[in-house]
Order: sequence, then structure tokens, then C-alpha cells
Amino acid sequence: MHLLIDVGNTRIKWQLIAGEYNSADKSYSGSLQDLSTFIKTLDNHAVDVLVAAVNQTEELKKLLGQGNFRSIAVANSQLSQGGVINSYVHPERMGVDRWLAMIAAFGQNKSNDQHKGIIVVDAGSALTIDIVSVNGQHQGGYIVPGLLMAQQALFTNTERVMKYDEATVNEGGYDKYKKLGNNTIQCVEYGVINQMIALVKQVNEEYLDYKIFFTGGDGELLADYLKAGMVDKDLVLKGLWQVRN
Repeated sequence: MHLLIDVGNTRIKWQLIAGEYNSADKSYSGSLQDLSTFIKTLDNHAVDVLVAAVNQTEELKKLLGQGNFRSIAVANSQLSQGGVINSYVHPERMGVDRWLAMIAAFGQNKSNDQHKGIIVVDAGSALTIDIVSVNGQHQGGYIVPGLLMAQQALFTNTERVMKYDEATVNEGGYDKYKKLGNNTIQCVEYGVINQMIALVKQVNEEYLDYKIFFTGGDGELLADYLKAGMVDKDLVLKGLWQVRN
């Protein structure tokens, strides 16, 4: 049995795999306390833990270290893995979440006999965009602040942009943002999301023959606008499973 754990900057995701990986298996997300509660339900001596952590805190290390698991393995970005070739001069410096998401998307694309490259958009705390050619070469990418991070930067660092207690309007999808803001919160929120969309749209238009994958908390929102590609919120967990050996 394997416990896959994806530790991001703002949340933790995990998935328990009893045998072979099944995309129908439920994944969970929450706090470190939520993960701790889940771990207490397991027969830990029969569990191999696989961790992808961009934010491995001392609390997490302590939780896993005291878990009495059969084994614990921490994934790191490599020069070449899962058919993907890293473009970084120092491969280990690439965020492991980006690396694993690329491996999972590349594997899915290849298994579906898609003779094209891929674009991987991870819309979490940061918005990352990575381009991988049809032969697995990582061509490069972009990293910009994600939705909440960009909003917080404006409210925190801009003297004249103050966060008043005003609600945004309408719920659901990109249509919520297809308007001009009428208060400061709306102006910031709509502006930031449209800025993110513009970047993704630009990259998508530059690589029209590439298949685009979306993951991360705001991935579905971006995909909703483009009306293209595939949304898979478990790409990092799937990549972690692929590199387990």
C-alpha cells in the first residue's frame, strides 16, 4: 500500500493507493492536522510513503518520522525521468511539483498516442507554465504570482490599494470576471485573473499544436476560459506514482 503526499505552499493533498494506481481513487486535501487524522486510520507498518514537498516543514517531518511507516521516500527533480528531460542547468532546483506534473501529463499524452508536445499550467499559490516537446524535452516555462498571491501583494504593498469590506458579485466560472470592477476588491480580483488568463492564452496561441493540461486550485477557472485542454487536479500525485521506483 502506498500513501502519496503532495505538500504545496498553502495546502496538502494525499491519496492512498491499495494496489495499482486508479484515477478513480479519491484524493484528499487539507491541513497538516487533517493529514495527521487520516494517517491515524492506517496500518502504517504496511504503508510506503511517497512525498513531493515544496514546503517540507519541521512539523511534517516530525509527523512522518513518528508514523512507523514501512518506508518513506522524498521525490526530487531529476535531469531525466519518466521520459521528460529537464532544461535546468541545476535540475534539482526546479520545483518538484512542476517536475512531477510534467511527467504525469507527458505520460498521459504519450499513452493516448498524441503526437504533439504539451503545455502544463499549474495554477496554485504561483502560476507556473511549462512547455514540453513531443520527445520529452522541457523547453522552459514561466512563473508568476497566482491569484491570491497577486491580490495579497497589491493589498499589502500598494499604499492606495486598500482592501475594504466589499463583496464581489456572481459565482461560477470565468463569466464572473468578464466585467469591470466597481469597488477595489473587484478591480484587483478581476484584474489579476484576467492578467493570468492573458499569459496562458498567449502561450497557448504560440504553441497551438500542443495539448494543454491544467492543474492546481485555479486550474479549472483558467480552463473554463480557454475552452480547451484537460483539467487534472491530481497531476502531481500521478507523477509521484510514476517515479516511485
